[in-house]
Amino acid sequence: QNIGGIGTDFGMPTTFYMGSRASFGSCWNNVMVATDFVDSYEWTDGRPFDWNEVIPEFNESDDVKKATFYATLNKGLDKVETYPAAKDKLLDMYSKRDPRMMASIILPYTTYKGWYANAPMDTEYIITAKSGQANEKNGFIRVNGNYEMYLWRKFVAEYDMNGAINNRADTPINFPLIRYADVLLMLAECYNQTDQQSKAVDLINQVRARVGMPGLNSGPDYLKATTKDEVFNRIRHERAVELAGEGHSFSDMKRWKLLESLDGKVKGFTGQFYYNRVVQERDYLWPIPNSETEKNPSLKENQNPGW
Repeated sequence: QNIGGIGTDFGMPTTFYMGSRASFGSCWNNVMVATDFVDSYEWTDGRPFDWNEVIPEFNESDDVKKATFYATLNKGLDKVETYPAAKDKLLDMYSKRDPRMMASIILPYTTYKGWYANAPMDTEYIITAKSGQANEKNGFIRVNGNYEMYLWRKFVAEYDMNGAINNRADTPINFPLIRYADVLLMLAECYNQTDQQSKAVDLINQVRARVGMPGLNSGPDYLKATTKDEVFNRIRHERAVELAGEGHSFSDMKRWKLLESLDGKVKGFTGQFYYNRVVQERDYLWPIPNSETEKNPSLKENQNPGW
């Protein structure tokens, strides 16, 4: 069990790596949330989310994206001078999405219970065109590296957790190794692989019902899942949004032989390009180590593909 306190720092460093400069101890946000993942959260009625439904031409134009998210600060950089015109639309849209999104992720223009100068600090996640302007001392969330990316709320300390956290590298929040929802979705995957789609859907719907999301095959066509491929896509989606940040995704994608689909450009939510994510076929297997090929040279001829 993860507990904090002098002499009992047994927590994992989730706040250190998933928090921001506004978090207890001033943290690093080394782990951020992909924009396409956030966009995968459905509307509360189960419809797929589409930005153009909220902001016309959002998907096609980086200029529209910037206008949607950018605020301006005053000269003292301690107050918002102008919020984006779309702020209220954003907040309204968040409230109408799968509730797991707001529970797991800090979204632009939402608030976070931060910590500054050894005291609680209520902060807001604002985005500005001039990177680095926002600072936690003025009540904003400062993102290390000035990335325009979504941040984790899940597994990140709020304030000082009523005195429970005293070290940013040891967060006293229990990290789940296995959850009932994980078991249900694993079993659903087994049923689907053995052509028992209706049983798989029943289990998926148990997970969705917990957060008030409508069940699959409950009316509208966008909730239909009857074929093996349709049910698999629902399992894939549900594992992503239900187990977000819990360390399952890479193993899931590897098991499904979908790692290569992660290959490509990584962008922020205003379209800013950061880096190319490289995933290759060889990433399914580790290389046979040199220490083994030196002992048995014939292994060099049978090295795993790509190494």
